Amino acid sequence: MRHILSFLPGLFLLFSCNNSGTKTGETKMDSSVTTSTRDTTGDAALVENSEKMKASVEAMAPSLIKQELLLKDAKASESVKQEWMKMDIYKDGSGAIRRIKLYPHQGVSERSEEYYFNNEKLFFVYISDHGVATEDRDEGKPGKEFHFQDNRLIKYDDQSGDKELDVEQERKMYETSLQVKANEYLEIARSH
Repeated sequence: MRHILSFLPGLFLLFSCNNSGTKTGETKMDSSVTTSTRDTTGDAALVENSEKMKASVEAMAPSLIKQELLLKDAKASESVKQEWMKMDIYKDGSGAIRRIKLYPHQGVSERSEEYYFNNEKLFFVYISDHGVATEDRDEGKPGKEFHFQDNRLIKYDDQSGDKELDVEQERKMYETSLQVKANEYLEIARSH
């Protein structure tokens, strides 16, 4: 019993040092700690390459073949039909899909999502809260940008103004979900 009593002041001191500056029930976050274990060496060069490929797709916009697809009539899952009203598919002269833009049902939202492909592999996604109003042109407003390389999210830039509770958790969620969506949208686009 005596050993336990001599141990308690040290435990109390340790506990109070770890929680200094916080109120009861609060957790202090150390912003200097990086929670990601992925190797980011070379990501800047990959993002620069992604930006160049995106600019290339946008520069060829006048020559891309646009196909509008109403999703209620498409071979698509019910969840896609419920979320999106239509899909614009942009193909180059060889028939390769270079870009897909999705639009919500009228009156539900103004949000759009754009997926960019190189050799039908996802390399960039842009999510905009105001994309419906800018159907055939770049809106120039901030949104969420995602750069991919070999099925890996190399950069997530959120300029939308949305508050994020856990950036790393959102990053992981988007890395998986956007690729799954892109593959589903490619299959829909290929079947029409």
